[in-house]
Amino acid sequence: MGSICAFIFCALLVQIEGNAVQRQPAVSPTPFALPIPTAPPVQAVPIAEPTVAPLPTNVRQARFTNGTSMLPRHNQAVVSAPEKGMLMSLTTERRDAAGNIVRDSDGNPIIVPIARGMNVFQGQVLGKLDDRELHSILKINQAQLEVAKAERDKKLEIIYAAHGVQLAINELQRMLVANRQMSNTFSEQDVQRAELARIHAEVNLELQKYIIDEVKTKEVIVRESELDRTEVQIGLRQLVSQIDGMIVQINAAEGEWLREGQEVLGIVRLDTLWVRVQANVSEYTTGDLDGKQAAVRVAFPDGRMEVFQGVVVFCNPTVEVPGSVFEVYIEVQNRRDGNFWLLQPGRMGLDVIIQL
Repeated sequence: MGSICAFIFCALLVQIEGNAVQRQPAVSPTPFALPIPTAPPVQAVPIAEPTVAPLPTNVRQARFTNGTSMLPRHNQAVVSAPEKGMLMSLTTERRDAAGNIVRDSDGNPIIVPIARGMNVFQGQVLGKLDDRELHSILKINQAQLEVAKAERDKKLEIIYAAHGVQLAINELQRMLVANRQMSNTFSEQDVQRAELARIHAEVNLELQKYIIDEVKTKEVIVRESELDRTEVQIGLRQLVSQIDGMIVQINAAEGEWLREGQEVLGIVRLDTLWVRVQANVSEYTTGDLDGKQAAVRVAFPDGRMEVFQGVVVFCNPTVEVPGSVFEVYIEVQNRRDGNFWLLQPGRMGLDVIIQL
């Protein structure tokens, strides 16, 4: 009986241990590895923000897309006939881009006919009225001036007069010495006549000096004035450009008879242009825009975009109704593309930005 009880106890013990083993989770074996040392945590240092200068609170831009390029009044000039007469020539010296006269191998200016599109410079002679008669008078004036200068510079009369004085003095001295050696060799009347002849010779010398210094010098001045007057008259028959610019109109032909004041040439100055925009009074005042820097952007057919710098030179105080707008004029410096100007008068739809 005792052995049976022991057997039953052993069997129960084995069953309990088996159940315990089944309730434990399975553990997978871990491979062998050395522990990896870990660095202690590093405290993050905050990065300082870069200092940025604050922007002005009043920086604003005014943008307009209705800009129109135009010419200021003083950038247009008309060359008119200074007096009535025949238009003798419409020619000028060939100039390079800097305005220097182009010369041939002998050093003579190359003369070319006037043509539309030609760039000309202030003071350049572009033609002239018939001045052949004046040139003939000029030659006469030049010859007369040369004669007058020769007479002024001629010393023969003074030399002759000085020689006469010396002869008169010598004659008087001879008489006085002879009378001292032998009294009454020459009478008192002879001595007085010799003295009078000396005085006359000295007066004549002074007269010749006066004629040279005063009369003939004034004669030279008169001849110089006549020459200058003729040269002025020739200059008045020339057609002269008053500005740097381009010839856009030719209203007369060589050989044509012109009346005084008749317009012959039209010239426009293209190196400086105005761009006009319209500003609304509800957005800007004249004080906001006047004198401010501006940039004008122009799009060209080939895709290029060019920017022209300028400044607001005038704000019209008159408001246009309807629309409540006023005109703003910006002066810009034009640029060349070879022989042509990039910005053309009359171009519309320009993009304008004004720095307020």
